[in-house]
Amino acid sequence: MPIWVYKCKDDHRTEEVRKYEDREEPAICKTCGEPSQFKQTFEVSFQYGQDYNSISADRHRWNLRENKRLKTRGKSYA
Repeated sequence: MPIWVYKCKDDHRTEEVRKYEDREEPAICKTCGEPSQFKQTFEVSFQYGQDYNSISADRHRWNLRENKRLKTRGKSYA
């Protein structure tokens, strides 16, 4: 189960392990005891295609080049 972040009205941060379906139910702040509301903490994005702009893109492009050069498929050389 994922860890969800909750914040109360005094901006205290509380983390709880809950099911996805239960994430929006209020949690109790461990500092002040007030109800805490669910906060979206991160966003995940993936990029596919020829225009790679990530840190691992250089290794990925190198692997694609090496696979083509050696006529292999799916093996990582780094």
